[in-house]
Amino acid sequence: MKLPLLFLLALLGPAALINAGETADLGNNLTYLRVHSLAEAAPLLHSALAVKRSCVLDLRYASASQESLAALRTALAGHPTDSRLFILVSPSTPTAVSDIIKSDTMGAQITLGVPGSTPSPRIAVRTDVAADRRAYEAFDHGTPLDDLISGKVDKDRFDEAALVKEFKNGNTEAEPPPAPDPTQLKDATETTGTGDSPATPGELLKDRVLQRALHLHQALLALKVR
Repeated sequence: MKLPLLFLLALLGPAALINAGETADLGNNLTYLRVHSLAEAAPLLHSALAVKRSCVLDLRYASASQESLAALRTALAGHPTDSRLFILVSPSTPTAVSDIIKSDTMGAQITLGVPGSTPSPRIAVRTDVAADRRAYEAFDHGTPLDDLISGKVDKDRFDEAALVKEFKNGNTEAEPPPAPDPTQLKDATETTGTGDSPATPGELLKDRVLQRALHLHQALLALKVR
């Protein structure tokens, strides 16, 4: 017996909404919470940050209202001070949100983002704004999170110990060499006319800002840096 289409949609709809509003487990006692709208995410934001667990809070392209700003301030204040909070920002992060992040002095906050982000990130990740936006949107369009953050640091040239050493010495822009831009690879193939199939953008697309937060968390844990 076939289920009516409307009934199937009713079953699938709530599941999709639940998945979109959940935190993702990145391992090593680290969670990831992406916020599209502070107003809609306020309840989850409060509960996720109240847990004694490190968290990556993605506010790169979040929208905000006056009411939701108060909720953000409360949630940040409720995050345990002995658990790290990695906050991802971008040039599109609302100024009002940026002001709250800058003024908050509670907890072990580390901001990460591309150059030109607001507020000015403590860790500036060398990738361009367009690439950052493409990687961000890829997850919303169905690319698995693991695909966007996978890839280990090159141990011969830039290992985790080197990352933390540079970080502690004030070099917040230290990073392994970036991977080739898939769009450039495609353009080069089309220009040469070799007939070779260009790489699919999704194969090389990486969320460098989120990946940096994950690598830094792993490095700080490995070296027992508080």
